[in-house]
Amino acid sequence: MMTSNSNLKDNEILLKEFLKDFYRQVINIEYFNINFENILMERIKDFLEYNESTPETFLKLMENHEENENWFSSLIGFFYYHGIGIDEIEIDKNKSLELYLLIINIKNKKLISLYQILNIIIAKYLLSFHYYKDIILEKKWLISKDSKHLKNKTLISQIQYENFNGLEINLCKDEIVTMEKYFESLDKSFDDKSDNQIDYIKRKELVNLNDLAFCYQYGIGKEKNVLKAFEYYLESSEKGNSEAQNNLGYCYQYGIGIEKDEMKAFESYFKAANNGNVHAQYNLGVCYQMGIGVNKNEVEAFEWYFKSAEELQIAQIILGDCYYNGIGIIKDELKAFEWYLKVAKRGNSEAENNLGNFYKNGIGIIKNEFKAFEWYLKAAKGGNSDAENNLGDCYKDGIGIMQDLKSAVYWYNRAAENENGEAQNNLGHCYLFGIGVKKNLSKAFKLYEKSAKNEDLEGQFMLGFCYDNGIETEINKKKAFELYNIAAEKGHNEAQYKLSSMYKTGEGVDKNEKKAFEIVKELAKKEYLNAQVRLGYYYCNGIGTEINNKKAFELYKIAAEKNHSFAQNNLGDFYETGRGIEKDFKKAFYWYNKAAEYGTNEVALYNIGQCYELGIGVDKNLAKAFYFYKKSNEMGLLESNFQLGYCYVNGFGTRIKRKKGFELYNKATGKDKNFNILLLYKDDEEINNDLDKINYLYHKAAENDNGAILYKLGKFYEVGKGIHKNKVRAFSFYQKAAEKGHINGKYKLGSCYEYGIGTLIDEGKAVELYKIAANEGNSDAQYRLGFLYEKGKDVENNIEEAVYWYKQAIENGCQKAKESLSILLTLFNSRSDRIDRKFVPLNNWLLMRSAVSQADLQKLVFT
Repeated sequence: MMTSNSNLKDNEILLKEFLKDFYRQVINIEYFNINFENILMERIKDFLEYNESTPETFLKLMENHEENENWFSSLIGFFYYHGIGIDEIEIDKNKSLELYLLIINIKNKKLISLYQILNIIIAKYLLSFHYYKDIILEKKWLISKDSKHLKNKTLISQIQYENFNGLEINLCKDEIVTMEKYFESLDKSFDDKSDNQIDYIKRKELVNLNDLAFCYQYGIGKEKNVLKAFEYYLESSEKGNSEAQNNLGYCYQYGIGIEKDEMKAFESYFKAANNGNVHAQYNLGVCYQMGIGVNKNEVEAFEWYFKSAEELQIAQIILGDCYYNGIGIIKDELKAFEWYLKVAKRGNSEAENNLGNFYKNGIGIIKNEFKAFEWYLKAAKGGNSDAENNLGDCYKDGIGIMQDLKSAVYWYNRAAENENGEAQNNLGHCYLFGIGVKKNLSKAFKLYEKSAKNEDLEGQFMLGFCYDNGIETEINKKKAFELYNIAAEKGHNEAQYKLSSMYKTGEGVDKNEKKAFEIVKELAKKEYLNAQVRLGYYYCNGIGTEINNKKAFELYKIAAEKNHSFAQNNLGDFYETGRGIEKDFKKAFYWYNKAAEYGTNEVALYNIGQCYELGIGVDKNLAKAFYFYKKSNEMGLLESNFQLGYCYVNGFGTRIKRKKGFELYNKATGKDKNFNILLLYKDDEEINNDLDKINYLYHKAAENDNGAILYKLGKFYEVGKGIHKNKVRAFSFYQKAAEKGHINGKYKLGSCYEYGIGTLIDEGKAVELYKIAANEGNSDAQYRLGFLYEKGKDVENNIEEAVYWYKQAIENGCQKAKESLSILLTLFNSRSDRIDRKFVPLNNWLLMRSAVSQADLQKLVFT
């Protein structure tokens, strides 16, 4: 079969590009992980798809090439090792190893092409991974563990040089340009060849010393000995080796083989940097940025990062960070994007992940979620665990791709296996809530443990949450507090919020309401919505501070306007009760409705029902009241059991269903639905439990809807005994009791109108009800009338009326009235010489004098 010269040339170019691409992929994997080989296979697949070729075709092209042994033996071996382009039965790992060794074992063969060198380097990587996979994964032998997540960490110069017939190549760096220049210069002659040879030998000795130190530092081929490592670094450094000078700085910085001395570390980095060492230039940038051995200077940091960026990819990424955050340079998101793009084009997975973030959030570029997904995918295929985690987010939330929860779990799992703490936390959430996987609390807990161990902020919080709530572990409030505290100190808002709650209740830590208040106050300053609401609650109830309803109202209003349902409901309550603001029932009704808008706030639903039942800010509508009570009850609110039951028993907004109503009463108190409390007790006074008393009274009210029962229910709601305080509900029951002719109900209804308890203040109605109750013999109402007439409050001042009602109250056993009348007489006696009798009728004066005994008067005056 004939092949055109054009096709042959195209194939040649494609094969060479493939070899370069594979080489770059190998050296640009920032750290080795369990997916190392999968990453390479994914890269091959992408390359072939892009170039519209197949594995079978490509393998044949390499095998049939005239330089197959010199250029492609390592790649052919990789294909046979993993069954790429061959049938599964043809997989032959022994043949692969022979092919890896083929180029390495050729002795004294003249190097005539950079493709030979690429083949050798690839073969050595693949051989190392085959024989020392476990060691590499554990110790990161080829690429030091210090290189992982390099930001704001200094770099050690690794054993990375190999000599190819006089050409020194850095095995951890893209040296294709260097190789090309080398082969271009082979034909050139050097007049001082012998001098160059001598200089090379000296330099080689210093490199060997540095490499020997590295071996001692990490225990590679020798017993680990950091003292010897430091000695050899020092010797090589003093003779001018810049790599050793950089590594010496690293030893001083971290106290390796020598006492820690950051100033000497800086000096060593500075010396090496000025000798052109790019790692040292980068390290100097870190020192200036972080203030290590020198005063912080972000401008200097940027300049050194810029110098090292000529060769060092991590420095190029850091430059992107500097432009993004405005570190040592004016913030410029577009330039940050450009630096990341530059590095990403060379296959750097961290830069690819950063580009994904920029496209996802529209930073320095128009927002494009599809491109974000593409860059995350590229970075993930390059083994970047942050990108793997981000891909999980994309699949979970449908960002740039159709939502696929199983794929989300797959990518979270890949990242989690690579010890990505954020992914471990996300995978924990999946198992906790059953997202894309079957619920498994045990797995969730273990993943949160791993995430916390890897210092992921959210993971530390979630592990605390597990201990706090006993999720797959014993409840341990102290442990929960410790973990919340760790996360809180790193700025985790929700952890700070939890700490405030624990200080308030004294769970896991000594109770300290002031500390609780201080934490939530600081958190509220950061506009954390839940903290603003909690601070309002603290002001409202005087927790760790003085009661301040005005501030509470302001905070609830801020949060309510940001659609915080709890705050909206509380704002409604403030408008209804007139706390911190003038009463406004229409606004109360409005905010209750806002709080219940999404049907998730059971208290707001109950309050709306109450508004419709009692006509608060809206026309009465018992059918709607019943509807909202029912909705609230379906969400499990205790109070709604009583009120919904009351509706069923009395036919409010629904048909009468007494049995259903009794069942709800019993449900509220945790009793069997058929339980009849009336058979157990003859009177509520026999019952010790307040909640059971309420249940009894509701049952009794159904049996005999008399005023006394309704009055008692009002008292329970007014003071909040056995049930949440509800002044509106108290007013309603007092009103019903008064309508039934209950004297005390009339008095309490008057009190509600006087003080605005569950209703608007209406002084006229208050006095009217007091008079009715007083004339029927209620001593509290008689006393209250006496007080109002004495002070001229809500009625015209009338001492005669005051004395009369005090006397009536005294006759009915009211001690307060006795004391008030005695004080009134004392006031008159002490000022008798200054009182013009014409203003007090004689009969009134005598009545006042005779109302209490002289003994009582003496007691009040002289004690």
